[in-house]
This record gives sequence, structure tokens and C-alpha cells, in this order.
Amino acid sequence: MKGKLLSIEGIDGCGKSTHARLLAEWLRSRGHEVVVTDEPTNGAVGRIIKHALRGGLKLPVAAEALLFAADRVQHIAELIRPALKAGKVVITERYVYSSLAYQSARGLPTAWLESINRAALKPDLTIVIDLPAEDALQRIKRSRRLDRFESDLQLQRRVRANYLRMAKQKGLKVVNGARPVEEVQAAIRKIVETAL
Repeated sequence: MKGKLLSIEGIDGCGKSTHARLLAEWLRSRGHEVVVTDEPTNGAVGRIIKHALRGGLKLPVAAEALLFAADRVQHIAELIRPALKAGKVVITERYVYSSLAYQSARGLPTAWLESINRAALKPDLTIVIDLPAEDALQRIKRSRRLDRFESDLQLQRRVRANYLRMAKQKGLKVVNGARPVEEVQAAIRKIVETAL
């Protein structure tokens, strides 16, 4: 059996990590082998990106976008594709739509971003957890120090608008992330159940 690639998307602080973990637990309880991963990865390129996001490296936006695309190619080759071939469900927090949402919000042309990410596997299902940027910011402040993207409220608003636009255009599933965790997770499971 071929595996499935599920991507969980949304602005910073919307609950991607929590819901990826809860979804994985639920799928395992139903007999699926599950791999949970995220982008940027902890690989060689991903570590450069994380360093830049923490302010340790100043890069032009286009260079950042190319690094994200390169990290994704390595991610697919080393983890995603082998897991899918083994019949596993891969849940990734962030994937291609993150690059499109964030980098276009920072001024790069969507067509160019799509072209540099052409090598990426198409997800079987993409779920956007939607949350107003102000609410997401409050959540992050309670749990950790903000990185460069997280602290920019205007950017997060543009990113959210991009996600909602792509959801309409590309058929991504949108879940209201402002509800209690149990309700959000129930909505996600319902969507995933029909996709598997």
C-alpha cells in the first residue's frame, strides 16, 4: 500500500504542532504507521534557515526562498519518499504552501515560488488551521520567544490572507483554529478520515 502525505499549514501559533501530534496518535491507534515531521528540517539546509530566522544571518528574501526549496528537496529524498514507499502516513507541519504563503507575503512572485518548488511531491491532503493573527501572537507569547516571522503581525495577516486565498483556489481544507483543541482536532480527524 502506498502511504499518504498530509500537510498541516497555517500562520505561526495556530496549533500545527499540537494537532499534528494529536492526529498522529489517533492514526496510530487505528493501526497506521505514522511519521511526523516539519519544515524547516534539522538537516544541513534547514539549520541554516533556522539560524537566519533567529536573526543570526541576514539573507535576501529570494535566497531564503531558495533555501526553503532546497531543504524541501532533501526532506523528500531522505524522509518523505522512503516513508511513503513503506506505506506510512507522513504528517508534515509546513510544506510547499508555507513557502507560497510566507514568501509571497514578503513580496516574491507566486509563479516563481511555484517554479522553484516544482520538485516537491503533491500532498494527498492539506489542512489549513485558520486563526486571526492577533490570537496566534498571544498564544506564541505565552509559550516561547518569538522569531522574526512570528513577531511581525502585519506579515502574519498577509500570510493568513494568502492561505485563505490558496484554499479557495487549490481546494485546501480549512479548519477554524479559534475553537477548543478537542473541537479543532475532531474537525481535522473527520477530514483525514475521508482522505485515507
